[in-house]
Amino acid sequence: MRSSVQKPDECIERMCHHHSNGAHVFKVNMVSVRDTVTSHSSQEEFDKPYVLHLWPTVVLRNLLPYPITYSLLVSGSPAPTRLKEGHSSQLHTAVMDHSSLELKLLGYLQQDWEAHYHLRSDHDEINFITFRSLDEEDGESQRAELDIAVHVKKEVGQAVVAIHSPYWMVNKTGRLLQYKADDIHRKHPKDYEMPLLFSFKPRNFLQNNKVRLMISDSELSDDFSMDTVGSYGDVKCKGRAKDYLVGVKIDASSFSLTRLVTFLPFYMLVNRTKHVIRVCEEGKDDWTEAKPGEAAIPFWPERDSKKLKVKVDGCQMSAQAINFHQPENCLLLRLDNSLGGIIVDVNLTEHSAVIRFSDYHDGAAPFLLINHTKDKTLEFHQSSQKQEKDELGPGQAVYYTWAVPTGSRVLCWSWGSFSGELKNEEVTKDPRLTSKQLKDLLKDMGDAGKLFVISFYEGLQRVVLFTTDRRIYKLLCESERVELAEQEISLALQDVALSLVNNSSSNEVAYIGITSSDVVWEVKPKKRSRWKVMSGKEAELLEHHYKDYMESSPVDHSIIDLENGYQVSLTPNGMEMKMLQPYDAPIRRNFLPALKVEYSVSARQKAYRVQINRVQIQNQLPGAIFPFVFYPIKPPKSVRMDSEHKPFTDVSIITRAAGHSDILRIKYFKVLIQEMDLRLDLGFLYAILELFTAENAGTVELFEKDIEYLKTGLNNVSATDTSPISLYEYFHISPIKAIKQMYVLVLGLDVLGNPFGLIRGLSEGVEAFFYEPYQGAIQGPEEFMEGMALGVKALVGGAVGGLAGAASRITGAMAKGVAAMTMDEEYQQKRREAMNKQPSGLKEGLTRGGKGLVSVLALQELLLSAQKEGATGFFKGVGKGLVGAVTRPTGGIIDMASSTFQGIKRAAETSQDVESLRPPRFIHEDGVIRPYKEREGIGSQMLQVTCSFFTPDNPSDTQV
Repeated sequence: MRSSVQKPDECIERMCHHHSNGAHVFKVNMVSVRDTVTSHSSQEEFDKPYVLHLWPTVVLRNLLPYPITYSLLVSGSPAPTRLKEGHSSQLHTAVMDHSSLELKLLGYLQQDWEAHYHLRSDHDEINFITFRSLDEEDGESQRAELDIAVHVKKEVGQAVVAIHSPYWMVNKTGRLLQYKADDIHRKHPKDYEMPLLFSFKPRNFLQNNKVRLMISDSELSDDFSMDTVGSYGDVKCKGRAKDYLVGVKIDASSFSLTRLVTFLPFYMLVNRTKHVIRVCEEGKDDWTEAKPGEAAIPFWPERDSKKLKVKVDGCQMSAQAINFHQPENCLLLRLDNSLGGIIVDVNLTEHSAVIRFSDYHDGAAPFLLINHTKDKTLEFHQSSQKQEKDELGPGQAVYYTWAVPTGSRVLCWSWGSFSGELKNEEVTKDPRLTSKQLKDLLKDMGDAGKLFVISFYEGLQRVVLFTTDRRIYKLLCESERVELAEQEISLALQDVALSLVNNSSSNEVAYIGITSSDVVWEVKPKKRSRWKVMSGKEAELLEHHYKDYMESSPVDHSIIDLENGYQVSLTPNGMEMKMLQPYDAPIRRNFLPALKVEYSVSARQKAYRVQINRVQIQNQLPGAIFPFVFYPIKPPKSVRMDSEHKPFTDVSIITRAAGHSDILRIKYFKVLIQEMDLRLDLGFLYAILELFTAENAGTVELFEKDIEYLKTGLNNVSATDTSPISLYEYFHISPIKAIKQMYVLVLGLDVLGNPFGLIRGLSEGVEAFFYEPYQGAIQGPEEFMEGMALGVKALVGGAVGGLAGAASRITGAMAKGVAAMTMDEEYQQKRREAMNKQPSGLKEGLTRGGKGLVSVLALQELLLSAQKEGATGFFKGVGKGLVGAVTRPTGGIIDMASSTFQGIKRAAETSQDVESLRPPRFIHEDGVIRPYKEREGIGSQMLQVTCSFFTPDNPSDTQV
């Protein structure tokens, strides 16, 4: 039952005394929250139900990878309580602003540490405490100190105090590391498996801090940042004998307060063979041993080394050299007859180069050469080794691998008067023959003196067959020919949408829509079984005449001559329309589906195709900075006119049976993606994170996974790859315009402006300047001049719009900070809503910018504050009014600049505006999610716009 004096969402502290000792107290915070799941009735009144939440006053969380102990410094306090890493404890006897904690950090660097922390309500969100070492060998004045961060989160009913370290430094190099900052010097022992707790000095914590690294006897490296989560790279430390290259990985912890910074050797050796392998740089005699079954072995090459010598214990052949500064896939090294061969793979990433050795498997040899002739010997050699030729007699076969792994990857062959080359990097030639070509082969089955060479795959092995038998050649060609489908399944959806709703806050967060295309015209030539989309110029002409034809309320068919020389027959019902000139073919007016999935199968082949026409993601939160998060960008008009409509994403895959092998043979894999735009703001990201994050669920389990990740940081590179082996013969993904670590700019848009927008605006303008004339020049001089005009407009629009857009974001960020100084939430909300309405052009931008200068101190601020909060509110209103008297005009001036720049940017833009798919969902007071009603969504949106316009603080309201 709710207390009669307690208001909803108000926190009341209750104290319970011990029955025998009044000094011992037990505190509970009570918060009453209205129950949203209720049944409404208009016939009778009823008491509104409330849920009473009981909270401890303070929750202490240990987010360090080491256990701690704590005790409250009160009279008669119990013995210290141990708190394991990742766990939390409720402090029911703590009193904010009065209690203190005595903390001990156990076992860090083989010693214990102590600190004192005062529980205060006026603490910043993040503050620091200093732990001092309890090592008795150190004097009192020389005790080591350690800065540990404390994160205080003030929730409804309780304060969560989290003890954490901003950085966990993990040493996987096997060598001594040292970290140097402005006034910090930390040593990280090579045999210390647990993370080193690192933090910059509290006074420098919020600055752009950087650190320098030293490994073994090297010099200090250049400084680098550790704040970019998700980044990978390498740090070079120069030494007297060699340069050390150290890989760096920066990951986020499960609780987001700590960054996991892992240092590992850039070069690593992984031995998966049954033999002992030794490696050494070319020209050196310092061998590194890699035993079978061991984890990754660090390898530290000296400066300027290019090649790596490899030798296997038990092999009588001399060591072979490989390149280890470039990627290598399945390079087979030839050993003697007793051992066979080993495979070398060099996998390069931004932070590591893993040199992996494995035993021979089927398909590892570059070629299987088959001499299917009767009387002549096949000679072959590596192109860079002309003096060393091998021979293959008639009726024989041999697996070939490169004699010199660092030499050319071209195999030269000769057979009688015939000769040629085989390249290792070439995909097998696909001998797709038409029916006519096969008939020509059948005419002459035995053509003496001719040699046929065909390359194909049997499982993973590439086979090169030399034969004089046309029949064998014909059979292989037939087996590789693309087959007609025996069964086809096609699924098409006109429109697909997904609404993401947070039922806790009763808000629709995002709306994801996959929509069909605009009107397209298709033609079906007689020799084709599928409809073909016509070009944009042809479709525009047809659509124009079709609309004129339909507006005349036609009854009969009509034959129309188009301006481009085409002649078409249109029908009133849109059925059985035809193209008469320049050829006879059916045509139809259609809409390409939003999502289309096709599947076809034949005896040895399967084909998959997925087409997504258009994807648009909308930010449905009120006051969104970017209401359209993701959408495809329409290509320039000249490009659309000369080509048919293409979906946003088109994925096509063809798989075939790989001979007598069970491996997956992907004969064709192609992905086409059109240009897109992605715009994110922090509010949307937080809303999505809240939507998919279960609060306080499994925090201990996630923390334990962080610890497990640290312990397996270097060993995971040698983990056995259990993924199935696939053979890709044709692989293509269309390029996507991207920028490394884009999220750094995206998250900083509302704070630092948009430098990426400036770069992108300039680059797109320059690109279009050359792209448009090129498209126009194909058609003729008139189109070229039109294209030149479009190109110049794009160049100017991109450059001016890019500069204005960047200036708008920077000035907008400044105005946001000034608005925060007014301490007036209503004013800040109105400003956000006004600034989110983008000006339609230069005129409106200048007009709105001028309005930003009009900002006066109103007596209404005092009256409203006094009405809401009494006398206290009156004086508070005076303070807010005085601050607002200075800050509002200042913010108005900056808003004027921001709005003016936005207007310039919109005037310079050449792209069309994106249209909303639908208004945000309206959620009723009871919080129940019902089927969407467009009328309710439009009404709710209109109400929000109206309420934001007719506000008491709006000076223009008096004129309405």
